[in-house]
Amino acid sequence: MELSYWGISPNIPAWPTDENGEREQAVLLAHTFDSPADADVTISLLTAYGIPCFKYYDKEGGAGKVINGFSGFGVGLYVPASMAEDAQNLLASMPMPNEADE
Repeated sequence: MELSYWGISPNIPAWPTDENGEREQAVLLAHTFDSPADADVTISLLTAYGIPCFKYYDKEGGAGKVINGFSGFGVGLYVPASMAEDAQNLLASMPMPNEADE
């Protein structure tokens, strides 16, 4: 299967469209702390599996991001509705044990 990508970066999967060419509805996947360790790693994991994801700052979170460098309200992570279940399953999955650890 060949993936198409957003024009912004070759690493971000394209947002799916419906039969009319309209972008699919975005749904909230998770609400998390706005840090590279939480939000950015989750986005990177999802995009590595071909699931586009973006951050949205609720309330006055965007202003906090500009002033403080992070949002005190956290950040919402959104994915396409048709990929939400796959994204939830991916985040809930357990890592495979490393053979060297056994």
